[in-house]
Amino acid sequence: MTQELVDHRLQVGDRAPVIALPDASGNVVEIVPADSAATAVVFTSNGCPYALAWHDRIQDVARDYADRGVQVVQIVPNDAELQPLDSPAAMAARVERGEVAGTFLRDDDQTVARAFGATATPDVYVIDRHGVVRYHGAPDADYDDPAQRAIWLRDAIEDLLADKDVTRPSTSPAGCSVKWRLDLQWWAGCPSHDRAREMVLEVLDRMGRHDVRVQPVEVTSPAQAAALDFVGSPSFVIGGADLFADRGAPTALTCRTYRLEDGRFSPLPSIEELEKRMRAALVRPWELPGWVDFRKQQ
Repeated sequence: MTQELVDHRLQVGDRAPVIALPDASGNVVEIVPADSAATAVVFTSNGCPYALAWHDRIQDVARDYADRGVQVVQIVPNDAELQPLDSPAAMAARVERGEVAGTFLRDDDQTVARAFGATATPDVYVIDRHGVVRYHGAPDADYDDPAQRAIWLRDAIEDLLADKDVTRPSTSPAGCSVKWRLDLQWWAGCPSHDRAREMVLEVLDRMGRHDVRVQPVEVTSPAQAAALDFVGSPSFVIGGADLFADRGAPTALTCRTYRLEDGRFSPLPSIEELEKRMRAALVRPWELPGWVDFRKQQ
């Protein structure tokens, strides 16, 4: 089901979205913050060098705090065609080798990553038992220094276990950008989808974002339109979020109407407005306002 594109990313103090995703065996796991003293959610990757550098530190946190009521949930959000090491089969192999502690989940449609506003692998959130985000950022200040031991993550957990405010509630995420997929949803009754694809590829080229895959999704039935919240062709969807969400519009096999900046109606948005919305949805961690490279501050 398509979500409305959220204009802001999850902030400390916000309530975390629901997580119900398949594990490496395909079994859906629902994460219930109330069942744990604290929940660490880590968006990660099996192929990102930054995520791999921090990987053992994250597993140590999962093991060290397991008997203190803390759950560590690692979520792989990358498009598997762009990053084959993040496929379900590759995840299962890693579990089989004993390389993962805690819960290991696959966000295939990227809706959870989008709901959190994750931008990096790794991207860390610590949630209290009430479901409120109390820490967001990197595991620690230096991926290249194992002695750091994911100290920022550990400190946030310790503060929650002591029923204290988190001393350092936010830092800048650091790592590889999430490998997003843009679903271009279209219906054969409209002639605009070829031009829509050309526009998307042109915008991605302008942005230098060859790490984003465009997936055409043909909508062929009213039932499929309802399942996708498809309100017309073409629709531009990232992480389950319609870039031009029209709240309350009926789902249907129809041509979509866009209003241009000068008030005219059009079968397509302007390329300038499309670029604006794609840039907001596909922002990388180092493009965030206030981003800090902590390694350069040491």
